[in-house]
Amino acid sequence: MLTENQKRFADSLEDELIQIRRHLHQNPEIGMKLPNTVAFVKEKLTEYGYEPHPCGESGITVIAGKKTGKTFLLRGDMDALPIRELTDLPFKSENGYMHACGHDMHTTMLLGAAKLLKNFEDELEGQVKLLFQPGEEILSGSKDCIDNHVLENPKVDAGMMIHVFPFKGYKAGQIMPTPVGTFMASADWFEINIKGRGGHGSQPETSIDPINVAVHIYTALQELSAREIGSEERFVLTIGEFTGGTPGASNIIPETTVMKGTLRTLKEDVRTQVKERMTVMAENIAKAFRAEAEVIFTNGCTTNVNDPQLTAFTKESLTETFGAERIVAIPTSTPLMGSEDFGEISQLIPTTTVLLVASEENINLHNPAIIFDESVLVEGTKVYADTAMSWLKKD
Repeated sequence: MLTENQKRFADSLEDELIQIRRHLHQNPEIGMKLPNTVAFVKEKLTEYGYEPHPCGESGITVIAGKKTGKTFLLRGDMDALPIRELTDLPFKSENGYMHACGHDMHTTMLLGAAKLLKNFEDELEGQVKLLFQPGEEILSGSKDCIDNHVLENPKVDAGMMIHVFPFKGYKAGQIMPTPVGTFMASADWFEINIKGRGGHGSQPETSIDPINVAVHIYTALQELSAREIGSEERFVLTIGEFTGGTPGASNIIPETTVMKGTLRTLKEDVRTQVKERMTVMAENIAKAFRAEAEVIFTNGCTTNVNDPQLTAFTKESLTETFGAERIVAIPTSTPLMGSEDFGEISQLIPTTTVLLVASEENINLHNPAIIFDESVLVEGTKVYADTAMSWLKKD
């Protein structure tokens, strides 16, 4: 658990953390290319006494701790969403992007933890690797960092992530250690490209209508959950984009139609089965209508799995540091169907995920009007630091 001196030091960072968060919130960047965010984070880490190292396209790592031994990973994501902000905050984003998932909060809290860990570096019983990660929203950043050896040099033994969450009926600053085992679903983004033969709307018999084919494929895909996968399995298949035809040209049968969507599953065998069946169904339905269909899975990540021992230890340590009244159970007994590309790391080392209540409003993540409570920035800093320091001390 954190000492009283360490807690006071974290509390003293509040004004600085609020300013950092507002800068990040006002200047969001998306995807894997985050040049301004990376430059800002590197500047802060250098100011705190670190030597930042690049990790892949836009990731940043630093090491805290002078003693060799075990290494614990703390991860914070940095990327925003392609959403136009609808809040009235004086520091709202104006560039068409928004930190509507709270990654500005995560980056800020991890910077706070970096400053705390550096200040108490002599007390670390091992090393802490801090990862500032791009591309979580497009399910690419974690894989890129793994490919660029984030879990090596030094070898990482365990890790954790924080995610801020809105929970109506809970108080900002309450901490939710999450259940053991599979906690968040895998994700696959896909597109289905249908090629027909364009023509005049008055003569459909001389054309091959790709919109008609797409509608039949769309309907057939809904039967996967009803007729092919057991009712005890949970998965979600959503078509969120359906594009065909030319605006203002309703008398033209288009040449192509595209559907895009997402697949979420909790088991790898179900994930594999559904993806295989999606491909077979789309190709053969298209063939039945004399068209062609191609199913492409673009981005994806595995399930996010909480290690039993690390998760139990984290809850125990956080309870000692914050008090039992601050630790609350997540209000669902089933895994979340949302995804988190930290799952890629959770498949390679023991990890755990902690949720932090950061909004008491009934507004979901990714909503353009969501507002996060900045009072939790210090609390997240403490959660990061406490988990790492306590685990190293235990081991």
